[in-house]
Amino acid sequence: MEAAMNTPIDADVDAEGILHTARQDALPDGWTVIPLNVATVQRSIWGWVGGMVVGFGLLAWLLVALGGLNLGFGTGIIAILLAFLGLGSLWLAVKYVRLLADKDRQLIVMTPDAYVQQRGAQVIGVPMKDIAHITLRGVFGGDASYSQVDERDYRNAVLGVGQIFGGVRPRRARRTPDSLAFIDTRTDEPVIIAEDNSFTDLPVLDELLRTYVENARRRKN
Repeated sequence: MEAAMNTPIDADVDAEGILHTARQDALPDGWTVIPLNVATVQRSIWGWVGGMVVGFGLLAWLLVALGGLNLGFGTGIIAILLAFLGLGSLWLAVKYVRLLADKDRQLIVMTPDAYVQQRGAQVIGVPMKDIAHITLRGVFGGDASYSQVDERDYRNAVLGVGQIFGGVRPRRARRTPDSLAFIDTRTDEPVIIAEDNSFTDLPVLDELLRTYVENARRRKN
């Protein structure tokens, strides 16, 4: 599903200007630019194509083996599940193909003062000081184990992070999250950043945003 973009652009956030600057070769100090991770999206497409082939292939084999649509209750349930797998995989494959085709208009930008995101024709801009209740769903809590992540590595698809965190930052080992969102305190409305790793790993986005928000609050105080 696409991220919700129902938050108005703040008058104090020049979202279009920030996006323009973010696409230049030289970034201002303290900026982080996160483009669409093309390799991750491509893997997702192939994964869902595989699910579609498995679902429809097994459904076809089942129908041939049982002589058409004359199915019992049990085999009928299996056929429905296989059809659901095939159709669901087809829908998601098309979703990611469309996302990849629109990759030039997919961007997350974090500056010391603002969070800006473009998803196709939709653009949001939220001052960092107005971001609260950052929520990373679908993660284990209280896990004391850590792994080292070299955030200068291009494979993390995060540009400009090294200049903020010094290159290496410890990160909790987590299972795959479901989504990352925050509340815009101006409207008390949720803003969903992402529901998959199409930009970068959601825990990385979570830590980045929390650090920016904390820094903005310290400057305000």
